Amino acid sequence: MSYSLRPVTPDQLDNLVDFAKTIYANTDPNKYPEFRISGDIDDTVRLSKFFNAFILPSKFNDYNIRQAYAVYDSNGVIQAAVGVRRWNNLPSWSVSWMLSPSIGVRFIPLFRQCMVELCKIHEAAGMNEFYVTYPTSREAAYSKIMLPFRERYYSFVECTLPARQLSPYALIHSLMGSALHPHEMNLRRYILRRENTSAPSEGGTAIKRINNK
Repeated sequence: MSYSLRPVTPDQLDNLVDFAKTIYANTDPNKYPEFRISGDIDDTVRLSKFFNAFILPSKFNDYNIRQAYAVYDSNGVIQAAVGVRRWNNLPSWSVSWMLSPSIGVRFIPLFRQCMVELCKIHEAAGMNEFYVTYPTSREAAYSKIMLPFRERYYSFVECTLPARQLSPYALIHSLMGSALHPHEMNLRRYILRRENTSAPSEGGTAIKRINNK
């Protein structure tokens, strides 16, 4: 199945909130980090305030510092949502959050297509570095998912943050979403390979499996 990435507009805020609430209702709450969004108890109000920062109208200054995107399947049904942040003091961007229901192995092509489109958008804007975070327990699975990207990017773990600990460095704390994570987390950095610097194969080569009959 093919997927497409589209920016979430302000008039779609309610749809994004409803999508998030559906996922949270069917997921162990301990899986998600503790975002200090607001003191609101009502989930709809709290999530609206959080997502609103990622879908500001263009009339606002620096409205595109944060941006939310929805991932749609070929039938036009939303399958995931992702929030990204651009860093005005670095030529970099980062994945702030991602929401997706449990869909098993179908998540791999969905996530890859999402990242392909995000890389295109930011490379066109001159941002050739990005950061992602994930639990260290998912390192092996994540490395397999991101293998094609290491053909174009240098990649390494910038740092590992213990569970329920905050980084003493402001930039690292911001890159980790300014959140307290329930798991030990890796912060991984990707830097676009410059021409004539290294052979792409040094980043790993995706090899198709051949079934022996």
